[in-house]
Amino acid sequence: MLMAVINRVNFKIGGPAGSGVATVGMLFAKCLQRSGLEVFGTNDYPSLIKGGHNTYMVRAAPEPISGIVGKFDILIALDRKTIEVHAPELSDGAAIIYDSNKIKGAESIAKDHLIFIGAPLSQMASAAGGEIMFNTVALGASMGIMQLDFAILENMLTKIWARKGKQVVGANIAAARAGYDFSNASLKEPFKIKIEFVKREKTMFINGNEASVLGAVKAGCKFVAEYPMSPSSSILHLMAGHDTDYGIIVKQTEDEIAAANMIAGAAFAGARSMTATSGGGFSLMVEALGMMGISETPAVIFESQRAGPSTGLPTYTEQADLQFALHASHGEFPRVVIAPGDPQECYIQAINAFNIAELVQTPVIVLLDKFLSESSMTIDDVRGIPVKLDRGKLMSEEQMENATGYKRHAFSDDGISGRCLPGMKNGIHVCSSYEHDETGFTSEDPQMRVSMIDKRERKLAAIPQSMIAPSFHGAGEEEAQILLVCWGSTKMPALESLKLLESEGVKARMMHLRYANPFPARQVLSALTRARNTLILEGNSQAQMRAWIFQKTGYYIEKAYLRYDGRPFAPEEIAEQVRKIAKK
Repeated sequence: MLMAVINRVNFKIGGPAGSGVATVGMLFAKCLQRSGLEVFGTNDYPSLIKGGHNTYMVRAAPEPISGIVGKFDILIALDRKTIEVHAPELSDGAAIIYDSNKIKGAESIAKDHLIFIGAPLSQMASAAGGEIMFNTVALGASMGIMQLDFAILENMLTKIWARKGKQVVGANIAAARAGYDFSNASLKEPFKIKIEFVKREKTMFINGNEASVLGAVKAGCKFVAEYPMSPSSSILHLMAGHDTDYGIIVKQTEDEIAAANMIAGAAFAGARSMTATSGGGFSLMVEALGMMGISETPAVIFESQRAGPSTGLPTYTEQADLQFALHASHGEFPRVVIAPGDPQECYIQAINAFNIAELVQTPVIVLLDKFLSESSMTIDDVRGIPVKLDRGKLMSEEQMENATGYKRHAFSDDGISGRCLPGMKNGIHVCSSYEHDETGFTSEDPQMRVSMIDKRERKLAAIPQSMIAPSFHGAGEEEAQILLVCWGSTKMPALESLKLLESEGVKARMMHLRYANPFPARQVLSALTRARNTLILEGNSQAQMRAWIFQKTGYYIEKAYLRYDGRPFAPEEIAEQVRKIAKK
C-alpha cells in the first residue's frame, strides 16, 4: 500500500446549473482553509439560468498557491456528463463520487484505474431531512475519504446555516455525516490523500470582487451606484448587504449611465463614491467619465472584463478592455488605470484607488476580469491592518472660513487645486462639463485651453513612483533565462508556472504590471533591456499591453503568448511556452 499524500489535493465538482456546484466547491475549499491549508478555487459556467455544464475546481497545499496545477484527485459528479467530460482529467487512483440511483454504469464511462464511490446521495439526503441536501451528502463523502476531521465540517455548516435555525443546521450536519460515513466505509483501503489539521494564523478565503469590496469599505466608500452586470454583480450585492453596518448608500440604478452620473454627483458633494460594471456597462459610462475628467471630480470605477464585444461570452474571462480603459471618452484628460493581479492586490489597490482619486482629483478605473473577480484564494487576514486615508487637497471648513476669491481650478505647480465641498463658506463656484478658467466659468480662450490641459496632466506626477512600480517574482535578474511580462490576473497562473519551471531547472523571472496609467516606464524599460529573452502573456488577441509598453518605452516585445478563448491561462501552458524559448 502506498503512503498517503498529506495535505495536497485537487478537487472538481460538476453538474447542471442550479444543482449547487459552486456551493459545494466553496464549502470544500473553506473546509481545507479551516484545516490550515493554502487554497485556490475557481469556477466555469455558461450563461444559462438552467442547464448547461457548471464546474468548480479547488486546489489545496501546505505552501502558497495561486492556481490549479495537475490532475484532479476527487471528482463529484452530479450528473452523467460530468464523468464523461472530466474522467480524462483525473489522476491515477482518483475517486469519483456520484449518485448511484441516478447514474448507472459509471465504471464503464471512465478509466479502470479510478475509485468509484456510488452512493445513494438523494436517498440519504431525504433521510436526513430533504433531497435538496444531496450535494451536502456529496460534500461529506469527499471529506470522508480524505479522513478530514468531521468537526471542521460540522462547525462550518453550523456557522453557515445558523440563521436558518437549529433544525436546518441539524439536517445539514446529518446529511454530511451520512455521506462522510458511507464513503469511509466503502473504501477497501485508505484513499491516497489524507488531510491533517495544521495550526496557523487566521486567513481569509476571498475572491477578487469580495476583496475589492473589503478594500472599498476600508477606504471609506460612502456611496455606491451600480446596475448589475456579470461578472461584477456580486460587488453590488455585497455592498448592499453591508450598507447599514458601514453607513453606505447603495443604489441599484436603472442603467449604467445613471450609475456613472450619480457617483460623479456624490463625489462632487464630498462622498467617496464608486460603481462597478463590465465592458458593456463601461461603454455607457464614458460620457460621464469625460465629465469627471474635465471637472476634476474623483470617483472609482471597477470594471470586471469579460469576453466581448457586445454580449460576447458573458460568463467568460478576457483582458481586452485595457486600451478601451486607457482611452475611454473623447478628448484628452488624465485617468488612472489599475490592474490588480490577485485578491490580496484587489484589497490593497481598492484602497489606493480611493486615495489616488482624491489626491489627483480624477477618475480611477480598476480593471478586474471574470477570472480574478470569481477566483478565491487564501490570504492573510488583512482586516486588522491600519489604513491611512488621504483626501488630498480637500479644504476644511476652517480653511474656507476666511477664504477670498476662491478658484476651484487654480493653477499650481503640481496641477492640483484646493477642492471645497458644496455648502462651505466662501466656496461657491461653477462646476460643469465645459472647458473653463480657474474659477470654473466657461472659457474658450486658446491659451486657457492649453493651460488647463497641461494643468490636469501634471496631476498624475503626484502619485508616488513606488506605488506604480511593477513587482518582480522568481529568479534574480542576473540568473534568469527569460523574463515573463504580465498584467492583471495573469499574475496568478504565471506564478504557478515559475514553480513548475524551477523544478525543472529553468530559471524564469516575472514582471507584473499593476498600473497601466500612470505607467512606470523607466522601471519597465530597464527590466526589458536587461533580460536575455522576454515573453509577454495577455488574455486578448492584439497584445494590448505590448502595444502600450511600446508606446510608452519604445521597446517592442517580440514574443507574445495570447489567449482569447474566454478561458484563463493554465500554468502548464505557460511553462511549455517558456521551455520552447529556453531550448533555443
